[in-house]
Amino acid sequence: MLEASKIIYENNDWLTFILAFILIVLVLVKVLFNEKLLDTNTLFFSKKYLLIYYNKEKNSVFNLFQLLLFTIQFLVISIIIYLGFDFFEQSILGYKSVYLFISILIIILIYFGFKFLSNFFLASIFNLQKVQNKLQYEKNSYLNNLVLWILPLLIFCIYLNSFQVIFFKITFTLFIVLLCVRYFLFIANNKKLVFNHIFYFILYLCALEIAPLIIIFKLTF
Repeated sequence: MLEASKIIYENNDWLTFILAFILIVLVLVKVLFNEKLLDTNTLFFSKKYLLIYYNKEKNSVFNLFQLLLFTIQFLVISIIIYLGFDFFEQSILGYKSVYLFISILIIILIYFGFKFLSNFFLASIFNLQKVQNKLQYEKNSYLNNLVLWILPLLIFCIYLNSFQVIFFKITFTLFIVLLCVRYFLFIANNKKLVFNHIFYFILYLCALEIAPLIIIFKLTF
């Protein structure tokens, strides 16, 4: 516990800079897309966001709103993984502090990039661009909702003076639970598509969800 507290104390400066940048981006999103941000934040409880905005944006999935929230996504996920390594002394890359975080950030970007390119090429080969755009839009929207909920907890994980490891375990557990909820809602929203093409859905999970993680794991360890 004391070692974890010391690590966080020593890294407050650059972590504070990262969190400040995330908050600046979030404020920018709120100023530009206030109503849309509120709908995104309640997506786990209501499909209003998907019903309203996908029909408006299906031809421009990579708009400013999505790009800004994607920035928050990969920074928040990188912080979660970094805190996990530092709290439990699992620094497998052999680095400390900002070097470890940058390495994690690069790996996360590679993972998202590999998934995007794989999705794009497979959708093009099987002429499923419209279906793929819809599925990708839903998954990305749920992930936006997830990171918005996790972000306040991360701030406590970094700056809480006592019980940091316990609080991080709670935050990380919630993160995993919300990921599972995300997949459950994703499947529930597309149950006809999933169960009518169960073989292709399993292939999709293996090729585009699990395989990239295994590849990155092998390259990293």
